[in-house]
Amino acid sequence: MSLNNLILLTGRTINQGVALEGGKTTKENVRAAAICTFDKEDFKKLDCLVGTPVKVITDYGEVMVYSTISEEGPHKGIIFIPLGPWANQVVNPDTQSCGTPTYKGMKAKVEVVKNGNVLDALDLIKTLKVA
Repeated sequence: MSLNNLILLTGRTINQGVALEGGKTTKENVRAAAICTFDKEDFKKLDCLVGTPVKVITDYGEVMVYSTISEEGPHKGIIFIPLGPWANQVVNPDTQSCGTPTYKGMKAKVEVVKNGNVLDALDLIKTLKVA
């Protein structure tokens, strides 16, 4: 199952900040930052369980993360990935001369991955191609 025409937002979260206290390579960091949060109604359309790996695809890349739902948002048609190595795979790298990538407003598609493997931060970084 997949969802198209979503808008991806990224940002910092409290859980992410707490997890980073233990280090970037911990399982807690993966649980706090390697996630994609959905609107409750959008998530129902994916027909999967919370925690199921999903592939988030934008014009700038793709990444495998765990699925989750938040009662506070995001709103319908919007998905959220906390800032970090996982979000960095799918954001617009163009800094428009300000030194910061475009972290909000990318068009995205999400696919459920039944037997997917969400990488930890170090393994994810090892997959990157050096230009």
